[in-house]
Amino acid sequence: MENRTNKRRLTAQSNPAAQRVAAEIERIAPQLSAVRRHLHQHPELSMAEFATTAYLARQLAAAKVPFRLGAGKRGIITAIAPAAETGAPVIALRGDIDALPITEENRISYRSKNIGVMHACGHDAHSTILLGTTLALHRVGRLRVGWRSIFQPAEEAGHGANDMVAQGAVNGVQAILAFHVDPNLPVGQVSITPGPQSAFCQDFTIEVRGRGGHGARPHNTIDPIAVAAQLITLVYQAVPRQTDARDPVVVTIGVIQGGHAANVIPDTVLLKGTIRSFDSDVSEQARRTIERLCAGTARAFRAKIAPVFDRLLRGVVNDARVTDICLQTARGLLGRNRVVTDRRPGLGAEDFADYLTAVPGCMMRLGVRSPRVKITPLHTATFNLDEQALLIGVRLFTEIILKWPVR
Repeated sequence: MENRTNKRRLTAQSNPAAQRVAAEIERIAPQLSAVRRHLHQHPELSMAEFATTAYLARQLAAAKVPFRLGAGKRGIITAIAPAAETGAPVIALRGDIDALPITEENRISYRSKNIGVMHACGHDAHSTILLGTTLALHRVGRLRVGWRSIFQPAEEAGHGANDMVAQGAVNGVQAILAFHVDPNLPVGQVSITPGPQSAFCQDFTIEVRGRGGHGARPHNTIDPIAVAAQLITLVYQAVPRQTDARDPVVVTIGVIQGGHAANVIPDTVLLKGTIRSFDSDVSEQARRTIERLCAGTARAFRAKIAPVFDRLLRGVVNDARVTDICLQTARGLLGRNRVVTDRRPGLGAEDFADYLTAVPGCMMRLGVRSPRVKITPLHTATFNLDEQALLIGVRLFTEIILKWPVR
């Protein structure tokens, strides 16, 4: 690590812009943990990121960074910082700001103060890294390329990126970059891999409507709980048996809501679930199978079953050229042995994909695992991260902007 640190210092000394950025990063570094812990203590769910937006906006305003708020005062889009050269590309940097409906179980001084809401997916770290990067780049003036920052709401709801694109976040932008923290990688490592990174995702809701009655006389009812149980079993059996085994697909029912007393059969049961695959055709086939099973089960039990499917969220596919720029920069900054290039895509979903329908981009995985901090998987009540990763994220973001080819 000492050799790489010396190399960075020599590079900064030979490049005035890099030297100024390095100085700003050193000035900002002590603030990163405080910013992340403030955000961690005050998490907000998708569509309710008002205080988070206001906090980030105050930091930007104090540094005189020009920006505009997103629709409904949720999210922030900074003005494009013009490049030193006319016609140079503009690179967007994105960080998501929303949290999850999870009650935090970590025994830490900065645990969530909002009961039932937690930054269990690292968005507090993403926002902190983007804020640090924005302040460092803004304070050094014009660079070889232009850039802008996007503090995005509603990632967990699956439509925040699409909303920001509609609000002009990538207008005039030639590429977009993002990090996602990764508890499977140690601090100091990143994963930068071209091609598919995440799954196509389609969430759905199914209302099963029967006829309620006394629990002792089910023959006088149309029991929606029995109907729902049969439907779930059919879905779990039929989808994998009707899909080519070479095409991964997962259907999960994550919510079952119905009933209020042990001896009362309710009128309705509500199911909520998700479809994940790496191919839109496979997702569509799974959706049609679920619709067919709903119709058949409704007839068999004389119930009414109404499935409603959300918009299909595309999978993230890292652009080859953009990924290569990030990859070469990361190797120079961190060392070749600290950059993973062959990570297999996962069936998690990421609405960063919606930016990629407008501009090419790359999502990088940032290692946050450390023996110093208990690390559990994303979306768990005890998720945490080693804050040393924050500075690494800022350095890599800024280095990519500094090294981005103009032609």
